[in-house]
Amino acid sequence: MSIEDFRGITVDSEDGERWLLIADTHVGLEVELSKKGVRIPSQSARIAQLVLDFAERTGATSLVILGDVKHEIASIVDSSREVRDFIDRISGKFNKVVLVKGNHDGNLDLILSSNVKPSVYLVDSRGFMIRSKDGKNLLLLHGNSRPRIEDFMKADVIIMGHTHPAILIQDVTGYVMRAPVIVKVRADKSLFGKNMYNIDINGSGPMSIIVLPTFNPLTIGMDVFEIFPKNLIEVETILHHAHTWEILNNIEIYLTDMTYLGTMDILARIREEIGEGGYDINWL
Repeated sequence: MSIEDFRGITVDSEDGERWLLIADTHVGLEVELSKKGVRIPSQSARIAQLVLDFAERTGATSLVILGDVKHEIASIVDSSREVRDFIDRISGKFNKVVLVKGNHDGNLDLILSSNVKPSVYLVDSRGFMIRSKDGKNLLLLHGNSRPRIEDFMKADVIIMGHTHPAILIQDVTGYVMRAPVIVKVRADKSLFGKNMYNIDINGSGPMSIIVLPTFNPLTIGMDVFEIFPKNLIEVETILHHAHTWEILNNIEIYLTDMTYLGTMDILARIREEIGEGGYDINWL
């Protein structure tokens, strides 16, 4: 992953902080892979350095990881050293480091309590709010749990991770690759809220949902066509409450260098024309 392939965004808040937002670092993934016979050197230092490099380039002063900081779902026996090393490397470089708990972050609090850093904060998976410099209320969460209703009511934008969006791309030679993407969904807040809380939310207007890709370079992600055009009622994500399969024309797909690929409805038509191998992009 190069800086040009950065899988995150920055946000300026009204208190003067420039927040670096990333998701799904899955620190310790290589520990699980080793149990399956795939030997990969520790990646915690590399992931931390990627975070620090981008922070330096963008002038970010604080960091949020939107869930799945670590990979082991419950246990921290095998990867605790990797997670502790990662937190040690990043914690001293930011004014604040906020870790939003994801579905893989069981017992993350034990690591933090054994290695206390005054600048590091742990937030539950329902997330927390910041107000951007331009006056937008941003709700930052993992995406597996419903946010607090009072936060949802105030929010203009939801920024989340969890689903690891990616897209298949085919170049002129026929080579097919899967590339991580950033997704922006323009949803009806009233419908979203009614589906999520079973209450009427009138006069709310549109809401933007930004879905960040996985930050770990060992994980590419899931094809967006396995996420947004389908009813994900059996998948633990708040996205299905937005009925994304009904609003494909309001779902924008961007590569991680912010190259705009188009909306999901247009990409679906292209996919039908060339098959499921991907999208024909001329890299020359």
